[in-house]
Order: sequence, then structure tokens, then C-alpha cells
Amino acid sequence: TSKTFDFSTLYTNLAHKDIKDALKFTVKLAFRNSKKKFIAVYEKGFGWVNSFRDGTLAFDEVKLIKCVDFLLDNCYFKVGDVLYRQHIGVPIGINPGPYIANLTLWYFENRFLDSTYKSKYYIVKKLNNTFRLIDDITTLNSDGYLEEYFNFIYPDSLTLNKENEIDNAANVLDLDVSINEGKFSCRVYDKRDKFGFKVVKFQPLMSNQASSVLYGTYCSQLVRYSRICNDVDAFSDRVSKITDDLIGLGFRRDRLSKIYLSVVRRHGLREKFGIGCGNVLLP
Repeated sequence: TSKTFDFSTLYTNLAHKDIKDALKFTVKLAFRNSKKKFIAVYEKGFGWVNSFRDGTLAFDEVKLIKCVDFLLDNCYFKVGDVLYRQHIGVPIGINPGPYIANLTLWYFENRFLDSTYKSKYYIVKKLNNTFRLIDDITTLNSDGYLEEYFNFIYPDSLTLNKENEIDNAANVLDLDVSINEGKFSCRVYDKRDKFGFKVVKFQPLMSNQASSVLYGTYCSQLVRYSRICNDVDAFSDRVSKITDDLIGLGFRRDRLSKIYLSVVRRHGLREKFGIGCGNVLLP
């Protein structure tokens, strides 16, 4: 089975105390594993160091935790003449927002696994094929253990909503995954396909963008489709759609065909999909 879920209240309901506790634990763990006293921030990166030059932006464990707390305690929003201070939830609209949310959830997941794997290893094993990207969770063959233990893993402020209606098919990011006769079938998922109006997804050839860049977009999309799809019919369907869309935007079919055949050859698509995949763009 394949089940997908999302948190409907992740950014709005997480208590600041829970976030602070999670990030404090994460910062302490990072410093302990680094075996260094400071984390130094440079123009093109960062480094764990025991000393640093004057003028270098650097944080020790205590200072970094204080900075995180200050950030959470001092998020203000102005609406008209009224100034509001955010006192609950992940700060929205700031660069570290997604990282704060991700690390906070990781903290609760890690705590649950650490406290469970010795006494109830069978639960941990069932949840082994559970994956999360920020607030989207996908679990495979977990036999309902994620739903059963959700409230033991995450704080009460979070609500988990099931996304897919049937357990043998789900949309995960840009994947349309279904289970047929015990095997996974993967296609490209694009929610815009179901819109009741035509969506222009790519720039027309007669734009200010260099034609090499525009045709390069076609190449990159073909590679993406080939990596997602695991059967030739699903792959051919997406190739036909994007090709028709681009021809409608002024792209030349003969040049698209050359790019397609180059991708087939360079990325081993005949070995993956069979000889017939080379004929997708034939008139």
C-alpha cells in the first residue's frame, strides 16, 4: 500500500516552545558531532572551526541558540497601522522558515525512534519506508502504524490529513504512483493537466530568451520524464504532450526530434523502454 499525508497546521500551529526545544537539541547535536567550538560563516560557505580571524562572523553553541530564540520571539508583521508579533507557528516569509519547520519535525521523529526501536522494533521496521519532504509524508506498506502512532510522534498542535483516496495510488510531488499486480507504476504528475483552461508552461520561441536555452528546457524535461516513468507508454504520453505544446509556441519539430533522439541515445532510453521509444516523435 501507498499512503500520502500532509500537515494542515504545520506553519500556523506549532508552539514556539516546541520549536525552540527542537532547534536547541539540533544545534547541540551538530556542535557535538563537529567536535569544534564554533561555526564560521564565510562569503561562499561555512566551516566548523576552533578559532577564527577578527571580523569573521562566527557562533558558538550558546550564541547560535540565542539567535534562534531571538528570531522566533521577534517576528513582526504590519497590517495598515497595526503591528502584530507572531507568538505561535513557524515564521512565514523568512529564508530559514522551511528549515525551521523541517528540523523541528525531524527532532520529534528522531525522539520517537530513539525511544521505540529497542522496546518495539517491529513498529520502527514498519515505518522504515516512510518519507517526508517538509510537510508532505509518504509511507509504504506501514500497515496503519503511522496513523496509529502519529500522536506519539508529533506534538498535539499538528493535524495529519490523508491525501490519497485509495491506498494503491497516490500523487507524490511530481510523481503519479500506482500499484498494479504488486509492482509500482510511475508516471509524471502535473496538477495543471486537470485545470479547466489551457496553461502556458513554457516561453514561446519568439521571446527575448536565447533559443539554445529554450530548446535546452525541452532536453531537461525529457531527461526528467525518463527518470520518473518506468514504462514506455507513460513516457511517450508526456513526450507527445510537451512536443505538441512547444510546436504550438513556434518551436521547430525537426530540431525537437534531433534533441529527442540525442537524449534517447545519451541516456540509454532504448535499454530502459525498448526499441520503440525512438519512434515517439515520428510523424
